[in-house]
Amino acid sequence: MRKIVYYRMKLSTESEIVGTWPQLDVPKNYFKIINNFEILQFREFPSVEPNLDNFIFKRGAKLTDLLSSYLPSTSVGVFVNQKFRDLIVNFNVKNFRFYNSSLIAADKDFTKKLAENPYFFLHLIYVNEIVDFSQSVFKDLKTGQLIEVNNEDQLPLFLSPKKLVLKETLDLFRSPFDVDFLVSESLKKAMEEANISGVWFEEFKGNEFYIEE
Repeated sequence: MRKIVYYRMKLSTESEIVGTWPQLDVPKNYFKIINNFEILQFREFPSVEPNLDNFIFKRGAKLTDLLSSYLPSTSVGVFVNQKFRDLIVNFNVKNFRFYNSSLIAADKDFTKKLAENPYFFLHLIYVNEIVDFSQSVFKDLKTGQLIEVNNEDQLPLFLSPKKLVLKETLDLFRSPFDVDFLVSESLKKAMEEANISGVWFEEFKGNEFYIEE
């Protein structure tokens, strides 16, 4: 069994990189829009496509390959451009969908740039199905005891994963039992070599990951 290191994918907040944070603002009458962000969940994809039109690229914000927004929250997904979308095609990504979106420039100078550089909303849901529960270890937060189970149904309500054994090695996925987007060492390296902007990484230490070989 081999230990795997994953990295949290975090969006940049530094003004010298993003200009202003978040870079995107919600459309006018946003909370009255049908099929709005509230249909985006952690555990399943919506039955209808969410409405992600007319998000406002704020005045003073800088264009990056990944864009920050307050709503929808980065806990359910992130706005990405074609450059990033093309990059991850060659990697093992699980439980994801790209939704069409459209951006409006508050600063007219960016209108042409946004037209030439379309963005999509990347939505990821949990990948619990790739966890080998029979070999993983959890902590019962009520008793403090470390426990082992045969399947997910046997897990206590309040738990903390300590060791998760994966059935396959993934490059980009939502961390099981967490909200972080995790990337592999190889995808992290590829993103850095491609100069993917608007993102940074830190080693994930929420639990240990292993793969059986």
